Amino acid sequence: MDIDFFTPQWIGLALSLPVMYAAWHEYSARNTRDAKLLAGFGVGGLLLSAAGFAL
Repeated sequence: MDIDFFTPQWIGLALSLPVMYAAWHEYSARNTRDAKLLAGFGVGGLLLSAAGFAL
């Protein structure tokens, strides 16, 4: 079974995880405006990646 890691689903997952980490870092620094923005982009990337895996 050969898994290709350069599909849009894997790239979206790989890019959204650091964004979620940045959102957590901003939230811990009490910068909620940027944390909400980053969390929105991170969750959006995770949802699009999950939809790609499901379809």
